[in-house]
Amino acid sequence: MRKQHVVTPPTDSRPSLICWICLGAIALVLANAARTWPETAALLFATDNDDLMRLVQVRDWLGGQDWFDTRQYRVLPPEGISMHWSRYVDAGIASVMVPASWLLPMPQAELLTVVVWPSLLACLMVLLIGLGTNRLFGPLAALGALVVFFTWGKLRGEFTPPRIDHHNVQILCGTALFFLAALPGRDLLRGVLAGAVTALSLAVGLEMLPILALVPGYMAMRHAFDQPGAGAWLLGYGGALAVTAPALMVGQTPAAAWGTMYCDVLGPPVLALAAAGVAATLVPVLAARVLKGPVFRILAMVVVLAASLWLAAPLLTPCLGGPFANVPPEVRTLIESRIIEALSVSELIGIMPAMLGKTLLPPVAILLLALAALLPLWRRLDGAQRSALVLAFLIAFAGLGITLLQIRAATLMVPGLPLLAGFLVHAFQQIPRSSALRLPALLVLAAATPTAVEEGVAYALNRAPTAPATAEAQTPPRSPANCRTPAAMAELADLPPSTLFAALNLGTTLLAYTPHAVVAAPYHRSSDAFWNGIAGLETETDMRRALVSSRAEYVVLCAGDTSKPFAAAVLGGAVPDWLTDITGDRQALRVYQVDPARLAAAP
Repeated sequence: MRKQHVVTPPTDSRPSLICWICLGAIALVLANAARTWPETAALLFATDNDDLMRLVQVRDWLGGQDWFDTRQYRVLPPEGISMHWSRYVDAGIASVMVPASWLLPMPQAELLTVVVWPSLLACLMVLLIGLGTNRLFGPLAALGALVVFFTWGKLRGEFTPPRIDHHNVQILCGTALFFLAALPGRDLLRGVLAGAVTALSLAVGLEMLPILALVPGYMAMRHAFDQPGAGAWLLGYGGALAVTAPALMVGQTPAAAWGTMYCDVLGPPVLALAAAGVAATLVPVLAARVLKGPVFRILAMVVVLAASLWLAAPLLTPCLGGPFANVPPEVRTLIESRIIEALSVSELIGIMPAMLGKTLLPPVAILLLALAALLPLWRRLDGAQRSALVLAFLIAFAGLGITLLQIRAATLMVPGLPLLAGFLVHAFQQIPRSSALRLPALLVLAAATPTAVEEGVAYALNRAPTAPATAEAQTPPRSPANCRTPAAMAELADLPPSTLFAALNLGTTLLAYTPHAVVAAPYHRSSDAFWNGIAGLETETDMRRALVSSRAEYVVLCAGDTSKPFAAAVLGGAVPDWLTDITGDRQALRVYQVDPARLAAAP
């Protein structure tokens, strides 16, 4: 018998097209980081409250505050306020900041960190989106998916320096969970990784909870209909989540608080909800030989879920009102009516149509076009592509529905949206080069990019008559009128370390750039801190009430911020006798010393 020789084809050692695409995208991230570096100090002053508070929290931890103690003691001292943020994000930021401080002075190390940390997360997003989309639809589709990442302001902005709050970490976890469920092969391993990613996302925050529940629910439905690999995925997912979620809770929660029924962090209520979901999805898998067909498996899943939720009702019922369940009604009204990200689409149409259009219209355009392209191409897609697209549509539509109620939920659409954009490129590739539809399709594709949609919104609004906005429903502008500037903070240098009464959006800036304590900050676990910074500036009675309860020593007002009635009156010269104007030569700020005796005697 003649021996057969197997000829091994030569391997191509050249980088593939997707490698070049990902490297190019990472180069764009690094170029943006380099471009941002000279402006970082100014950008950090103008950034979101959460970014500044995260920086303060990392400083406090590195300065000696206990790992398990996340209270912010400089808000409403001496007790401080409870923060529901994860130390795991602090640890990630510190892993950049501490080595940087070995080479640079700490202020420069902080500036470098707020550039490097979001840029690092952006690079991970590039790899997830690029490689994941390429696996399903090829390199050109991956390029289309990355275009969404770089051109949709709502998504790009979460990964642009100096964004160091936890939202980008949660988006990254949600995107990883999506691709771990959507990609074919190694089902058990992908399930294990997906369970661990879900646990990490829950430990960081609960904003992505609807998507974290939707993905395993979808995989459970796939298993009910005998789709290959779904059972193994669910086994890995349930096992990993059951182990890692409690471990991560223990790792960031002091032992004395393990039984505290917090509804805004990974605690007993969330663990109970996760256990109910794991039980409901695993029972049909473990009893697959007995439960034949989708009807019995879905019925079993519903029964187990209902029974689990009934058993967990004592833990879950207090959380039905959401994270604001224990907030007093007057403060809850302030949050739901005065904080932009908490407003609904219907409320924002008349207040900030430009912001609404740039946030909502780009994903809606992609979603509708992808849905239109899906119908003629459905039969030409393989099983993995169909499954991934169905999951992407479910995520996008679920996120869109919640966004209609609160605009901040737009990030829920992020995990599935880039793949839908990549699918549009894939659909364009299926049009023959000789077809008369190719050029119109290309024009539609170009018009659907987020940049084109955002420019269209801006053009339309510039031509339309403008309606006056409701000032109290807007976040005060981050400008010299809002005193978030180095010059304004320097004007407080001659004050001894004190407790300052200031507007809500100035509190975190004062914490980050002065040694002073404040009595107002936008965090829902402290109703007083929320109320002080908004309602406390509206009437004399409200300010007296806030000053008495907070024991503030000075009132600090921005000279150009007249958005609150009583603050505007004081700035105009109507200073009550329990305040003494000590502004002196200050230009941006007006500073008034509180007289406790006269304040107590005021009617």
